[in-house]
Amino acid sequence: MEPVNDTQLSPIRVFFANYPDFDYDEEAPFFDEFKRLQTDLRWEPKQREIAREELRNAMVQQFNVMYGTSVDDLASWQLLCTALGMSPVPNTIKGCQRKVKATHVNLVDFVEAPLSGKPIRTFKSEIALSKYTQDTKKYFPRDDVNSGSLLRCLLRQIKNPYAHRNGSVSKTGIKAQTERAQSPVA
Repeated sequence: MEPVNDTQLSPIRVFFANYPDFDYDEEAPFFDEFKRLQTDLRWEPKQREIAREELRNAMVQQFNVMYGTSVDDLASWQLLCTALGMSPVPNTIKGCQRKVKATHVNLVDFVEAPLSGKPIRTFKSEIALSKYTQDTKKYFPRDDVNSGSLLRCLLRQIKNPYAHRNGSVSKTGIKAQTERAQSPVA
């Protein structure tokens, strides 16, 4: 199964379609296009914050369309492995979880890559990912109501990264993160 990247199903495209006076370049990274949108439309701070929240929501929905929502869905985990270029793709959820959780990627870039055709950049550690995310300000929403258990399981501690997590994840680490992802969001 391949990741879904049909622009007809793209919540990102729908987001930009709400601004008909803006000439959205679908091949450019949507994060860069959002910056350009802000400049072109000369928004007041309140308008900018509303649009930023709408984009965050679209990013979560885009992830869900592309990869699924359930932490218990093997096909979703295999899509993640495929998108990350892993071969062979494990045939169990636990095998996929281990490989995916040992890989550090910025989720904004991860969602952008199939839409823009740009390669996915990986990082050696959560600390390196954290530094990149803070430098670029490419934060993926942590508490969006549309976040499924799969997405919640992938979120990292960007503002307070774990020094010991350098590409390997213990069984308890995966289990604890999966349990957190399955628990209701307050």
